[in-house]
Amino acid sequence: MKNAIKILVALMFAGCAAAPSEPKAPAVNTASAEVDQSTTSSTASAKSGPTIEKPPTFKKGFKMTFRSRTSEFVCTYEGEEDGLMVFHYATKEKLPYDYLYTPDMKMARIDNAQMQMRFDPPVGYVDFPLFVGKKWVTVYKGTSNSSHTMGETEVEVVGFGPVKVPYGTVDAFRIKVRSSDREVGRANPYETYWYSPEIGYYVKHETNRPVYEDPFELISYTK
Repeated sequence: MKNAIKILVALMFAGCAAAPSEPKAPAVNTASAEVDQSTTSSTASAKSGPTIEKPPTFKKGFKMTFRSRTSEFVCTYEGEEDGLMVFHYATKEKLPYDYLYTPDMKMARIDNAQMQMRFDPPVGYVDFPLFVGKKWVTVYKGTSNSSHTMGETEVEVVGFGPVKVPYGTVDAFRIKVRSSDREVGRANPYETYWYSPEIGYYVKHETNRPVYEDPFELISYTK
């Protein structure tokens, strides 16, 4: 069980930011999503960029389709549960599962039919206000059923600029992440996420160990 926790910690953002190995020409759906964010600057380059003051907001039905090395998967916003935002993942390769975020986009919980994992405090790869040069470290406890592990993430926003994904070319923050298991002193892969203020979510993920965690890219999203 402890090994399962470690794997989930390492993979938790690679889908709805890629899901476990799964974490723009959108069709418009009036019952779907709306992203509302505040930007204090419109300047964008690799070394500087806007300051995003507030986290995104979503409406039920907001849907994103991603492509990993092995398949496509869909992430849909399903509303709130106990004050947390619920994003449901559907994939052909694994059981369906949910990522539950705090309103400021921190991962608080992962649920599936077999287990539930909680993060205390919640862990995030974006932190608002969000701007190039921001850094933060989170030390957390991950609890799943009767087991737990202690982990740490180091995050740095290293740039802002256009990134090309199957959806199209979008402006995004480039965010470097390093995670480690504090109990065994094991470092997990280095990871890079691209977060798009326009979409309100991660649009691309890369890692130096693609066998351990699957990279992903955004194919489409529905507002």
